[in-house]
Amino acid sequence: MPHIILFVYRFVTFLLVWPLCLAVRNHRNFKNTLRLRLSLDLPHVPEGDLIWFHGASLGEIRALAGLIEAVKSRRPRMVVCLSAMTQAGREAAASIESVDLVLPLPFDVGWIMRRYMKHLSPKALVISETEIWPNLHVAAQKADIPVALVNARLSAGSFERYRFVKSFIAYLLKKVRIMATAKEHADRFKVLGVNDVRIIGNMKFDSMPELHPERVHSLRAKLGADSRPVFVAGSIREGEEPEVMKTVAAARREIPGLFCIVVPRHQGCVKRLTELAQRLDVSWMLKSTAPRQDADLLIVDTVGELFDLYGLAQAAFVGGSLVDLGGQNILEPIAWGVPTMHGPHMDNFLWALEAVRGNTLVVTNADELSRTLMAIIRQPETYAGKARLARLALERSRGATMRYAGELLQMMSG
Repeated sequence: MPHIILFVYRFVTFLLVWPLCLAVRNHRNFKNTLRLRLSLDLPHVPEGDLIWFHGASLGEIRALAGLIEAVKSRRPRMVVCLSAMTQAGREAAASIESVDLVLPLPFDVGWIMRRYMKHLSPKALVISETEIWPNLHVAAQKADIPVALVNARLSAGSFERYRFVKSFIAYLLKKVRIMATAKEHADRFKVLGVNDVRIIGNMKFDSMPELHPERVHSLRAKLGADSRPVFVAGSIREGEEPEVMKTVAAARREIPGLFCIVVPRHQGCVKRLTELAQRLDVSWMLKSTAPRQDADLLIVDTVGELFDLYGLAQAAFVGGSLVDLGGQNILEPIAWGVPTMHGPHMDNFLWALEAVRGNTLVVTNADELSRTLMAIIRQPETYAGKARLARLALERSRGATMRYAGELLQMMSG
C-alpha cells in the first residue's frame, strides 16, 4: 500500500508541476524563484560539511535561528543551508548570521528532490515542526541522509487525517528521528508507527526577545505615562476593534488617568480604530506623531515595538483571540510579568497556554474584558500571583534549543 500511494503521488506531482508554475509565476512567494524550485538553476554551495535546515515560514525560521546558532557554535566549519516556503521566511533566514545559503523549498517532485540531494549532499536534513513532503523524505532515505523533525508537533486534526494513510506515513518516517515538543505529540507519532521518537521540548520558548527595561523606562517618559496605569491591547485583528474600543471607553470612565495603548496586528486596522475612538469620544494620538500629554489612547501605527510596549503595562490583552483566528503570542506580556488576558480562540498557541498552566485570564467580549481590566488595575495584588506563576512557567520551559543541538550533533556523528 505505501508504494502504491507513493507512485500515485509521484505521478500526480510530475503532471501538475508545470501547470502550477504557470499559475503562480507572478505570486510574490514564487516570482524569481521558479528556476531554483524546479532545479533548473542550482545554487553555489560553499565547501565543507553541509546541514540542510527547513522551516515553512517566518515563525519556524525564527525558532530555527537559535538552533542554527547553537549548532554552529559547536561546529563552526559546518555549512548551513536554510530553506523556507515563503518570501518572509527567506528574508528572515537571510538575516541569520550563521546561515551560509538561503533557498526556496524545491517543488516536491521526485527528480527535483533527487537533484537537490545530490547537489547539496547534506550530512543531515532538519525539518522544523511537521512538514511531510513525500519525495523529499524518500530522496533523503535513498541517499542515506539522516533526517530529523525538530520541534515536532502533530495536532489532533492532522493525526486523524494521517491515520487514514498510517502505513504510508510510517514508511516515509521510518528512518526519521522525531524530536517532539511534548508527550501528547510524541504519542501520536508512535501510534502512526514511527519508531525513533523523543521528547525534547519547545524551542519557541527560547526565541523570546530579550527584556530591555531601560528602553521601557525611556518609552514611559516619552509617552508621559510615568504616573499613569497602563493597559496594552496587542495584536488586535480585524473584527476585534469594536470590542477593544468599547473596553477602552468604559475603563477610562472608571479608572482615573488610565492610559490605553492599542497595537493592531495589521496597519489596515488603524483607520477603523481612529474612527471608533472619535465616535466614542476618546482622546487619542498616533505613535507616529508627536506625543500629547492629554491623550487617553495611543494607537500604534508603527511596527516592531509591541514587545517593549507590553513592558509598560499593568494589564495586557492579546488579540486574534476574540475572533476565530487562532490567537497571538501570550508569552510576550507574560515575559514582563504582566497579568495577561485573551479570548477563547487560541488554537495556534495551545502550546503556550499549556506551558503557563491556566495562569492567564480568558474573556469573551467587551463587558468581560472591561470588568477584568478594571479588577486588575484596582486590585493588582490579587492578580500579581497569576502573573508571577505564568512567568515562572515560561522560564522553566526554556532550554530546549541546546538539547536539540546536542541531539542533532549526536545523530550526525552516529
